[in-house]
Amino acid sequence: MKRRARVILTICVLLFLTILPAWGQMPQPFSADYSTTPATGAEKVVGKMYFSMPKMRMDANARGQSVATIIDSTAHVMYMIMPAQHMYMEIDMNQASPMMARAPKAPTAFDPNHPCAPDATCKKVSVETVNGRACDKWVTTSKAGTSTAWIDQKLFFPIKTIGAGGETFELTNLKEGKPDASVFEVPAGYRKMELPAMGGSRPPQ
Repeated sequence: MKRRARVILTICVLLFLTILPAWGQMPQPFSADYSTTPATGAEKVVGKMYFSMPKMRMDANARGQSVATIIDSTAHVMYMIMPAQHMYMEIDMNQASPMMARAPKAPTAFDPNHPCAPDATCKKVSVETVNGRACDKWVTTSKAGTSTAWIDQKLFFPIKTIGAGGETFELTNLKEGKPDASVFEVPAGYRKMELPAMGGSRPPQ
Protein backbone atom coordinates (compact mmCIF):
# COMPACT_ATOMS: atom_id res chain seq x y z
CA MET A 1 0.00 0.00 0.00
CA LYS A 2 2.85 2.40 0.84
CA ARG A 3 4.44 1.98 -2.61
CA ARG A 4 1.09 2.28 -4.40
CA ALA A 5 0.22 5.45 -2.48
CA ARG A 6 3.51 7.03 -3.49
CA VAL A 7 2.95 6.08 -7.13
CA ILE A 8 -0.44 7.82 -7.10
CA LEU A 9 1.05 10.85 -5.35
CA THR A 10 3.74 11.08 -8.03
CA ILE A 11 1.11 10.83 -10.77
CA CYS A 12 -0.87 13.70 -9.24
CA VAL A 13 2.17 15.94 -8.98
CA LEU A 14 3.34 15.15 -12.51
CA LEU A 15 -0.15 15.80 -13.87
CA PHE A 16 -0.27 19.25 -12.32
CA LEU A 17 3.23 20.05 -13.52
CA THR A 18 2.23 19.00 -17.04
CA ILE A 19 -0.95 21.05 -17.23
CA LEU A 20 0.00 24.23 -15.40
CA PRO A 21 2.18 25.59 -18.24
CA ALA A 22 -0.59 24.95 -20.77
CA TRP A 23 -3.42 26.69 -18.94
CA GLY A 24 -4.37 29.80 -20.89
CA GLN A 25 -7.54 30.22 -18.81
CA MET A 26 -8.85 28.93 -15.51
CA PRO A 27 -9.85 25.23 -15.81
CA GLN A 28 -13.53 24.40 -15.42
CA PRO A 29 -14.91 21.74 -13.03
CA PHE A 30 -15.66 18.18 -14.12
CA SER A 31 -15.53 14.50 -13.19
CA ALA A 32 -14.23 11.69 -15.39
CA ASP A 33 -12.68 8.24 -15.57
CA TYR A 34 -8.91 8.25 -16.03
CA SER A 35 -6.07 5.92 -16.87
CA THR A 36 -2.36 6.48 -16.50
CA THR A 37 0.72 4.45 -17.32
CA PRO A 38 3.97 5.36 -15.52
CA ALA A 39 7.15 5.37 -17.57
CA THR A 40 8.91 3.19 -15.01
CA GLY A 41 7.22 0.00 -16.15
CA ALA A 42 4.84 -0.01 -13.20
CA GLU A 43 1.33 -1.31 -13.79
CA LYS A 44 -1.35 0.80 -15.45
CA VAL A 45 -3.57 2.63 -12.98
CA VAL A 46 -7.25 3.38 -13.58
CA GLY A 47 -9.75 5.26 -11.50
CA LYS A 48 -12.01 8.26 -11.11
CA MET A 49 -11.02 11.93 -11.13
CA TYR A 50 -12.85 14.95 -9.71
CA PHE A 51 -11.72 18.50 -10.36
CA SER A 52 -12.90 21.91 -9.15
CA MET A 53 -10.33 24.64 -8.61
CA PRO A 54 -8.40 24.71 -6.37
CA LYS A 55 -9.04 21.05 -5.52
CA MET A 56 -8.50 17.76 -7.30
CA ARG A 57 -9.23 14.18 -6.27
CA MET A 58 -8.00 10.97 -7.89
CA ASP A 59 -9.37 7.58 -6.83
CA ALA A 60 -7.11 4.76 -8.00
CA ASN A 61 -7.69 1.02 -8.25
CA ALA A 62 -4.86 -1.47 -8.61
CA ARG A 63 -4.52 -5.16 -7.66
CA GLY A 64 -7.93 -5.12 -6.04
CA GLN A 65 -7.04 -2.28 -3.66
CA SER A 66 -7.95 1.38 -3.72
CA VAL A 67 -6.38 4.66 -2.60
CA ALA A 68 -7.60 8.23 -3.03
CA THR A 69 -5.52 11.39 -3.28
CA ILE A 70 -6.96 14.84 -2.63
CA ILE A 71 -4.95 17.94 -3.47
CA ASP A 72 -5.84 21.44 -2.23
CA SER A 73 -3.43 23.65 -4.16
CA THR A 74 -4.43 26.81 -2.25
CA ALA A 75 -3.90 25.31 1.21
CA HIS A 76 -0.85 23.39 -0.10
CA VAL A 77 -2.12 20.17 1.45
CA MET A 78 -2.47 16.62 0.11
CA TYR A 79 -4.50 13.84 1.67
CA MET A 80 -3.84 10.17 0.99
CA ILE A 81 -6.98 8.19 1.88
CA MET A 82 -6.95 4.41 2.40
CA PRO A 83 -10.58 3.19 2.49
CA ALA A 84 -9.76 -0.40 3.44
CA GLN A 85 -7.96 0.73 6.60
CA HIS A 86 -10.28 3.71 7.29
CA MET A 87 -7.14 5.81 7.60
CA TYR A 88 -5.61 8.86 5.94
CA MET A 89 -2.33 10.77 5.78
CA GLU A 90 -2.10 14.56 5.67
CA ILE A 91 0.89 15.78 3.65
CA ASP A 92 2.21 19.33 3.83
CA MET A 93 3.11 20.32 0.27
CA ASN A 94 5.55 22.91 1.67
CA GLN A 95 7.60 20.32 3.56
CA ALA A 96 11.28 19.95 2.70
CA SER A 97 11.40 17.02 0.28
CA PRO A 98 12.26 16.71 -3.43
CA MET A 99 8.68 15.79 -4.39
CA MET A 100 7.02 18.54 -2.38
CA ALA A 101 9.52 21.04 -3.76
CA ARG A 102 8.06 20.24 -7.19
CA ALA A 103 4.44 20.17 -6.08
CA PRO A 104 2.01 22.55 -7.80
CA LYS A 105 1.23 25.97 -6.42
CA ALA A 106 -2.17 27.63 -6.79
CA PRO A 107 -2.44 29.36 -10.18
CA THR A 108 -2.92 33.12 -10.23
CA ALA A 109 -2.91 34.91 -13.59
CA PHE A 110 -2.47 33.55 -17.12
CA ASP A 111 -1.62 35.03 -20.50
CA PRO A 112 -3.71 33.17 -23.13
CA ASN A 113 -1.20 34.16 -25.80
CA HIS A 114 1.78 32.80 -23.87
CA PRO A 115 0.70 30.15 -21.34
CA CYS A 116 4.18 28.76 -20.73
CA ALA A 117 5.87 28.59 -17.37
CA PRO A 118 8.81 31.02 -17.03
CA ASP A 119 11.37 28.22 -17.39
CA ALA A 120 9.71 26.52 -20.39
CA THR A 121 8.70 27.12 -23.98
CA CYS A 122 5.46 25.89 -25.48
CA LYS A 123 3.76 25.86 -28.84
CA LYS A 124 0.25 25.10 -30.00
CA VAL A 125 0.74 22.77 -32.95
CA SER A 126 -2.79 21.72 -33.96
CA VAL A 127 -6.44 21.23 -33.01
CA GLU A 128 -7.49 17.60 -32.60
CA THR A 129 -10.46 15.61 -31.28
CA VAL A 130 -9.57 13.30 -28.38
CA ASN A 131 -12.23 11.06 -26.84
CA GLY A 132 -14.95 13.16 -28.42
CA ARG A 133 -13.57 16.47 -27.09
CA ALA A 134 -12.13 19.31 -29.20
CA CYS A 135 -8.60 19.91 -27.95
CA ASP A 136 -5.66 22.22 -28.59
CA LYS A 137 -2.46 20.20 -28.88
CA TRP A 138 0.42 21.85 -27.01
CA VAL A 139 4.06 20.79 -27.00
CA THR A 140 6.07 22.07 -24.02
CA THR A 141 9.84 21.99 -23.66
CA SER A 142 11.64 22.52 -20.36
CA LYS A 143 14.73 21.27 -18.54
CA ALA A 144 12.84 18.03 -17.87
CA GLY A 145 12.37 17.40 -21.61
CA THR A 146 9.45 17.64 -24.02
CA SER A 147 5.85 16.87 -23.07
CA THR A 148 2.62 16.96 -25.05
CA ALA A 149 -0.85 17.85 -23.80
CA TRP A 150 -4.22 17.87 -25.54
CA ILE A 151 -6.12 20.67 -23.74
CA ASP A 152 -9.93 20.63 -23.87
CA GLN A 153 -11.09 23.86 -25.56
CA LYS A 154 -14.10 24.15 -23.25
CA LEU A 155 -12.72 22.95 -19.91
CA PHE A 156 -9.11 24.17 -20.35
CA PHE A 157 -7.87 20.87 -18.90
CA PRO A 158 -5.86 18.09 -20.57
CA ILE A 159 -7.81 15.17 -21.97
CA LYS A 160 -4.54 13.40 -22.70
CA THR A 161 -0.88 13.97 -21.84
CA ILE A 162 2.43 12.35 -22.66
CA GLY A 163 5.10 13.41 -20.17
CA ALA A 164 8.75 14.11 -20.83
CA GLY A 165 9.61 10.71 -19.36
CA GLY A 166 7.03 8.83 -21.40
CA GLU A 167 4.31 8.58 -18.75
CA THR A 168 0.78 8.89 -20.17
CA PHE A 169 -2.54 10.14 -18.80
CA GLU A 170 -6.00 10.10 -20.40
CA LEU A 171 -9.57 11.06 -19.46
CA THR A 172 -12.74 9.34 -20.69
CA ASN A 173 -16.48 9.48 -19.87
CA LEU A 174 -16.12 13.13 -18.90
CA LYS A 175 -19.00 14.91 -17.15
CA GLU A 176 -18.98 18.71 -17.01
CA GLY A 177 -19.98 20.58 -13.85
CA LYS A 178 -18.88 20.82 -10.21
CA PRO A 179 -18.56 17.54 -8.31
CA ASP A 180 -20.22 17.33 -4.90
CA ALA A 181 -18.07 19.20 -2.37
CA SER A 182 -17.96 16.11 -0.14
CA VAL A 183 -15.62 14.28 -2.55
CA PHE A 184 -12.85 16.71 -1.58
CA GLU A 185 -13.18 15.96 2.13
CA VAL A 186 -11.68 13.18 4.26
CA PRO A 187 -14.54 10.83 5.26
CA ALA A 188 -15.80 11.20 8.81
CA GLY A 189 -14.43 8.63 11.24
CA TYR A 190 -11.16 7.98 9.39
CA ARG A 191 -8.06 7.86 11.62
CA LYS A 192 -5.11 10.10 10.84
CA MET A 193 -1.65 8.56 10.59
CA GLU A 194 1.79 10.02 10.05
CA LEU A 195 3.60 9.57 6.76
CA PRO A 196 6.05 6.63 7.22
CA ALA A 197 8.92 8.47 5.53
CA MET A 198 8.60 11.17 8.20
CA GLY A 199 9.12 8.70 11.01
CA GLY A 200 5.48 8.11 11.86
CA SER A 201 3.55 4.90 12.30
CA ARG A 202 3.02 2.44 9.49
CA PRO A 203 -0.40 1.43 8.24
CA PRO A 204 -1.61 -2.02 9.24
CA GLN A 205 -0.71 -4.82 6.80
